[in-house]
Amino acid sequence: SRLLGDYVRLDSRVRSLGLCIKAWAQARGINDRSKGTVSSFALSLMLIHFLQRRPVPILPSLQDIAFSRSSPPDFVNGVDCRYCKDPELIEEELKYLRRGGPPNSESVGLLLLEFFKYYGHDYRNGIIRIRDTRSELPPGDETGYYLVVDNPFEVGKDVANIDGAQHDIIQKELRRAWSLLKDG
Repeated sequence: SRLLGDYVRLDSRVRSLGLCIKAWAQARGINDRSKGTVSSFALSLMLIHFLQRRPVPILPSLQDIAFSRSSPPDFVNGVDCRYCKDPELIEEELKYLRRGGPPNSESVGLLLLEFFKYYGHDYRNGIIRIRDTRSELPPGDETGYYLVVDNPFEVGKDVANIDGAQHDIIQKELRRAWSLLKDG
């Protein structure tokens, strides 16, 4: 999607991390939606979600910027696909998110390690989103949701659709990757 491409263009680490994570998932046999595991699209959204939540955020929510600025809707097949493409507004939002501090300078290697730690250990449940959806769906109890990845354009639609029988396998693979990387 254009949205993913625009996220990749914001920071060179996004592309490197995305390629590493996809290659890892394929090598571990957990990147095949037809078998109930994680699709490449869901992995990409999981990565963006993670990078938005770093102590010093690397990515903003391009959709949240567009909605907060009351950008006009951009309908594609009846779905509002608006998001911010203005580099100045994006940089302004990143400065705000950093609270005036310097940009995130974490290496690709550290971010990869932290990605595996985040999803293997820190993340317990909840819907994985790259935008604020409270205006469309009121907050609710998300304890029963594990590896549910919200469609950034069709709120409430899970793009991961991971088979429940695969949850433990995927979590074990994420933990295994973190363990191997942390030990060098």
